Amino acid sequence: MFSGNFPEPFIVFRTIGAPAGERFGVGVMDKSGLSSDYTNRAHPGYVLVLLLRGRGVYRTAEGDAFALEPGSVFQRFRGVPHTTEVDPSSNWLECFIELGESVAALLANYALADPAEPVRRISPVSSLVDRFTGLGESFRTASDAELLRQLPSIVELAMLCLGGKEEPAPRGIPRELIAAACALLGRDFRRPVDLGEFCRRNGCGYENFRKRFKAELGISPHRYRIRRRLDAACALLIRPELSIGEIAERLGYASQYEFSAQFKRYMGCPPSGYRQ
Repeated sequence: MFSGNFPEPFIVFRTIGAPAGERFGVGVMDKSGLSSDYTNRAHPGYVLVLLLRGRGVYRTAEGDAFALEPGSVFQRFRGVPHTTEVDPSSNWLECFIELGESVAALLANYALADPAEPVRRISPVSSLVDRFTGLGESFRTASDAELLRQLPSIVELAMLCLGGKEEPAPRGIPRELIAAACALLGRDFRRPVDLGEFCRRNGCGYENFRKRFKAELGISPHRYRIRRRLDAACALLIRPELSIGEIAERLGYASQYEFSAQFKRYMGCPPSGYRQ
């Protein structure tokens, strides 16, 4: 829980670099009273959001749900549809930073910005929030040349939000529960899996469960489901009587395009190339 003074809302965008330049942005947004923020939308750029106050849910296009609370860091990836739901009574307040395409690609290359893990958890300490507000002041007042020299600070802020070390996995969650979750995540890809509800039924918190799951298997529950889904896709792709569109439908993708994009992102080639 953030215990410092909450910053005043602001939004600033600037173009950094020449001649074409890339758009960067930073801000603090108060969304108190809203019930919906994004509804199955894809942002045109990469955005990193730190929640200071409020509650909500982040849903992927595949239907996977992640609880949002103070200290949650969630990401909007360019061209990747997702939904964020806001509890209208929770006085939602967020810091955000929008990164240019080249910086976003740098984070992706080092596996810091990963669509398989769209939500992280950190401690939103005052010093980190001060970096957002300080960057906002630079965006408002710095010359183009001065702002260009701020790029290392922008990258550092993003890495502080994304690259923190995982806390030790908590004890007390039996391996049988992890096995049950694996079975749930590995079947019926046409229906979304609500791991928050799964954890509530089994008497454990989602964050503790996620850390134990990752400690046991080496990957997050969300990435595990993607892997199992793509395993199923590979098995279906060797059947020539099935079109790629039919396979996408069987596996619960919203469209053939969405299936092909995820397959290529993780397998290194499109479904049609895998078949050859």
